[in-house]
Amino acid sequence: MNPTISEVTVGALFERQAKTFGPRTFLKQKQSGHWRSYSWTEVAQASERLRAGLLKLGVRPTDRIAIISENCPQWVIADQAGLGLGATIVPLYTTISTEETQFILNDSEAVVAAVYGEATARKILGLSRNLPALKYVLLMHPGAVSQPASGTLGSAPAVVAPGDFDREEPAPQFEGNRDLLATIIYTSGTTGSPKGVMLTHGNLLANSEVSAAAINLGTDDELLSFLPLAHAFERTAGYYTPMAVGAMIAYAEGLSQLAQNLREIQPTHFLTVPRLLEVVRDRVRRAVDEAPAYRRKLFAAAMKVGRQAAEFRWRGKQPPPHVALAMALFRPLVFAKIRALFGSRLRYLICGGAALSVETMNFLAAAEVPIVEGYGLTEAGPVVSVNVHGRTRAGTVGLPLSNVEVTLAPDGEILVRGPSVMKGYYKREEETREVLDADGWLHTGDLGTIDAEGFISIRERKKEIIVLSGGKNVSPAYLENKLTGDPFIAQACVVGDDRKHLGALLVPDFEALKAYVKERNLKETAHDALTRSAEIRDFYSRRLREINRHLATHEKIGAFCLIAQTFSQENDELTPTLKVRRKVIQSRYQREIEAMFNA
Repeated sequence: MNPTISEVTVGALFERQAKTFGPRTFLKQKQSGHWRSYSWTEVAQASERLRAGLLKLGVRPTDRIAIISENCPQWVIADQAGLGLGATIVPLYTTISTEETQFILNDSEAVVAAVYGEATARKILGLSRNLPALKYVLLMHPGAVSQPASGTLGSAPAVVAPGDFDREEPAPQFEGNRDLLATIIYTSGTTGSPKGVMLTHGNLLANSEVSAAAINLGTDDELLSFLPLAHAFERTAGYYTPMAVGAMIAYAEGLSQLAQNLREIQPTHFLTVPRLLEVVRDRVRRAVDEAPAYRRKLFAAAMKVGRQAAEFRWRGKQPPPHVALAMALFRPLVFAKIRALFGSRLRYLICGGAALSVETMNFLAAAEVPIVEGYGLTEAGPVVSVNVHGRTRAGTVGLPLSNVEVTLAPDGEILVRGPSVMKGYYKREEETREVLDADGWLHTGDLGTIDAEGFISIRERKKEIIVLSGGKNVSPAYLENKLTGDPFIAQACVVGDDRKHLGALLVPDFEALKAYVKERNLKETAHDALTRSAEIRDFYSRRLREINRHLATHEKIGAFCLIAQTFSQENDELTPTLKVRRKVIQSRYQREIEAMFNA
């Protein structure tokens, strides 16, 4: 009898699945305009050869192997090669700064950096003299060739490629156990320097096993992988979970091709973050606003009925006949085009990584997009809870997974305990003790509530609360969700510590704003000129007044500044899951913030 998932290592599970599914497709990647399939056998054999090569280079169990790559089959091959020899994988985002890359590689003391792409390779090789532990740079992209170490002996890593090991005899799996350290994932966070979260093979597989059961994932399912594999959510839920049940994974080409890839792959499951769904919502709304009056009325009526139907669906109940009849009418007339954006086979659209606004949730659910929201954090493996079909509550992050305990501290902080909770922070014992108590409870730093049925709601981050000079506490993330719910606001960063009132840096949705300018026969100008326009400022003042009407007095936005440049990961203003890095933004726009409050 086979052991359960949680009783084996990730590498042993993959090897077992490869033997079971053999020639079946495991991974897909688009190459030269066509989707190329990789079978379980092909991926397994490639990882076995690479494992043998790494052993030949002297890599040993517990050594750290960094992977710096966009999502692709080679990421999985490098991961399985490393895990299979007992090494610890350290994933890095390709988008993080040079300084952060250097910090993580040095802190983890990675001996190998597996990279994909010439630009990423140049970045790592450019840093290599400041990385004393790094011995090898493994080039995984097609056409890459090995190079001898350059410079003074021992001062720079050797450059190797998988082709160097094609003739190696496959290396057997390292016989580890569930307590073996599998990965160190450095949390990007919105504040402070990255901390390395240590997750064991048992942590990862315990989370994958119950996640698969929660969303009813099986061998016939196919995921479109879009979020970076360096992120714990995509790595566990979008890679190890489908691997555990024998499902397929297709890698999206990128944000600009995502809509096309969804149509081509027609996935059954898709993991995403709120910002992408907000963009979809806003584009649909703009199309409706530009439609004739009768179409706008039809859409409003359809959305009203759709929300009613969603309430029944969320509770696993059939809608009453009059609602079902209306939905049968509106489904082809209104909702079909929205639903088609995500493909005809989609069973689960899972949103995580940041808070999803109730407005966006209701909008998509009304159109019968099978959206659910979940909650997790890297330190928890990462998935803690998720709404599932038939047991969904809008505004919550669902019920805890079956092997996860959740409770509240006296101050409302969410505490988590279970087999997926991390081993601790790498080389940071004191900080580990601050978040992992003697009873095994992980202190998440999130404040929330748990209702009578067990549904969890997240209110705010403990450390992200803004304290006004009058003593009132405000959640900036809550208000930023309210602000970006406006179709003319793409991004927002709320500030106001020790001030009398709050202020907001607002990045307009320039596509919507230019349509507004054109409609009113105003002069179309560049982004920076639009943000300085007195007429445009007055337009946003009116919109803010409307938003403020629905907020408590201490939550109202008293000042604002329009920002012409989009907050981005490249400028270190966003985390990889597109949450704002408040301290970075406040530092970068300090002059604008002071002018805003002193106006």
